[in-house]
Amino acid sequence: MSEKAKILVVDDVETVRRLLKMGLSRSFEVVDAASGEEALAMLGEVRPAAILLDVEMQPGIDGFETCRRIRLHDEFARVPVVFVSAREAIEDRLAGYEAGGEDYVVKPFSAPELVAKLQRLIDSTAERGRLNGLARDASCAAMAAMQSMGEMGALLEVVKQLGTASSVLELADAMVAGVALYGLEACVQLRVATGVLTRCRGGAASPLEVSVMDHLVGMGRLEQFKTRMVINYPVVSLLVRDMPLKDEDRCGRLRDHLTMLVETADVHARALAALALARQRDEEIVRLAVCMTGVLGEVDRAQRDNLVSSRIALENVRQRVDVAYVSMMLTTSQENMLNRALDEGVEELLNSQADISDLQNRLSQMLTDLRRVVGGDAS
Repeated sequence: MSEKAKILVVDDVETVRRLLKMGLSRSFEVVDAASGEEALAMLGEVRPAAILLDVEMQPGIDGFETCRRIRLHDEFARVPVVFVSAREAIEDRLAGYEAGGEDYVVKPFSAPELVAKLQRLIDSTAERGRLNGLARDASCAAMAAMQSMGEMGALLEVVKQLGTASSVLELADAMVAGVALYGLEACVQLRVATGVLTRCRGGAASPLEVSVMDHLVGMGRLEQFKTRMVINYPVVSLLVRDMPLKDEDRCGRLRDHLTMLVETADVHARALAALALARQRDEEIVRLAVCMTGVLGEVDRAQRDNLVSSRIALENVRQRVDVAYVSMMLTTSQENMLNRALDEGVEELLNSQADISDLQNRLSQMLTDLRRVVGGDAS
């Protein structure tokens, strides 16, 4: 049996800590602390897999400051932190994001939901740690390339990479990787017909990053607050966390370059979405063509069977009339008169069937063409 992951619950209210322990203990080993200072002192001994952190705590430091101090320890810099608060304003969420949190849960909440969030964060943190190792190696190579080619060369390289993306996922990851060439951390959101995709360095964005992006997309084309900058286009939004404010010239160049990248990604995302829609329509047309081929095939067979049946019925009528002549004791002139009337009626029927036969042949040819188009021999 695998060992339970350890969760550190930090809240200044003892009742809340007890309730959280009751709700989480079935899935995790739960350790609690009554303040941010106590939690910081326990880190080395507890070594939690995740931290559940109250925002408002008295006395002492609050949850945001506690998280910032946790992030100062290299050993615990990647431990997922979930903030718990009754406040749900975007300013509070941004403060949690800025402090380094992974998610933000608003009171009241359900224990099963919290368990699911924590387990998902623990799993994704492990995977992200593996990917970050690969990303560090790639980043070293990328930075070396950047220094040799210059910022404009990096811009052209990223534009080329964006142009080769064959899916929305590849486009988002290419965008994140492109921003990393400038030594920046970024989060990208793409909004297409198939859904909303938010990606950051290392893969899928955390719930808090998704929440922050969802709020920021409603802002202007380019907004900057402290070291964070967001660029919004109709389909693509980019959030940069660490703009180099001390270098105003470089900040200006980065704003221009990143805006060009977002605009390029927006155009390509629209093209990918249009291509996906065209493919979907093509598949629907083929499906309808196959269905139509089957229906028209049945009509064609029924019509041809009907023509044959009509000719057989006419011949049977002729034979029954000949038999009836014998019992009717008709004169020769009377038989001739009836035969003429019958021949004229049969001739009219055969002429009308000739017109139908022409339409039938055209229908058969259309069926042949449809079967060739849909690539099947459905009968």
